[in-house]
Amino acid sequence: MLNKTYRSHFHWPLLGVTVALVFIGILNLHSATYNLARGETSPLLWSQITWLVIGTGVGVFFLILDYRILIRLAYPAYGVSLLLLILVVFFGKTVAGNRSWLVVGPLTFQPSEFAKLALVVVLSRYLSDHLKEKGGYGFVDLLLPGFLSALPLFLIVLGKDLGSALFFLVVSVTLLLFVGIRRQVLLFCFAFILIAGTTAYQFVLSPHQRARIEAFVNPGADPRGKGYHILQSKITVGSGRILGNGYLKGMHSKLLFLPEKHTDFIFPVLAEEWGFVGSMVVLGLYGALFVFGLEITRKARDRFGFFLALGITALLFWQTVINLSGVLGLIPLTGVTFPLLSYGGSSLVTILIGIGLLLNVSMRRFMF
Repeated sequence: MLNKTYRSHFHWPLLGVTVALVFIGILNLHSATYNLARGETSPLLWSQITWLVIGTGVGVFFLILDYRILIRLAYPAYGVSLLLLILVVFFGKTVAGNRSWLVVGPLTFQPSEFAKLALVVVLSRYLSDHLKEKGGYGFVDLLLPGFLSALPLFLIVLGKDLGSALFFLVVSVTLLLFVGIRRQVLLFCFAFILIAGTTAYQFVLSPHQRARIEAFVNPGADPRGKGYHILQSKITVGSGRILGNGYLKGMHSKLLFLPEKHTDFIFPVLAEEWGFVGSMVVLGLYGALFVFGLEITRKARDRFGFFLALGITALLFWQTVINLSGVLGLIPLTGVTFPLLSYGGSSLVTILIGIGLLLNVSMRRFMF
């Protein structure tokens, strides 16, 4: 297992924050899925606990494994993730308008979740091998990392899962910005993304996806249709007031006014029952998680470890920000889940692998 030197450099605060958030996530999911009329615990809770056990085991494996092995496995792992995404395009299961699931016997999973981590690993490998000493990346330098990012993004867009596609974009941009990009190239890329986004709204988005944007701009125009989800989300968050209504006493979620309360809208359930104070405590724990991730990034002793820790921290940060901004009405709803709180085995396992790798980079920072 771990020798004395590794244990002495173990990042116990990060483990403590992770355990606290997992515990809060299970408690909150129990409340979100509890059948108040029958007094029954939902099977979804037991399913999530099963995935938690699996994810903890896999996370411990990636903690013990020397993370530098991923340097050799980066491109094969990326290739496997692309293969799974291609299978989704042809054989995937469609849920809520998004074709993003694969069904293999009794197992249903979302390959895009694992592809996020594969992208972080392969970009970490590429960027650590091609660091620019001066001037930053130009157009030619961006071709290969841009292609590595665009390929899974394109396959996910084919499945209409634009929330995950957005996620791939922001994580890739975050990593590339830390390498350094020439100013004129950065301005060109920003203009290109703006034009591509406008074109996508007109010709690529489905009516269901355009409705989400219209609901964001004016949710009150169709309160029983397009604007229903976001209006109910805001009402649920606001009903918690300062101290909340108490555990298992959130009536908006219990009376089924709030849709998708165990996945995309899990945070409003928390805010209704624990109020502003409880929400701030939980968000403070997420803030600590991001700070610890950046601290591990800063102290990493090799380039690959630096970019790996940075990419995983960006992955956690953007997933939290995108979900929270969506349910609070600050951006259009995207379908991105809240890390460690939302129901979902693929997401939970991916995040626990990421936490295991962060602890791995921290633990081995003095070993070479």
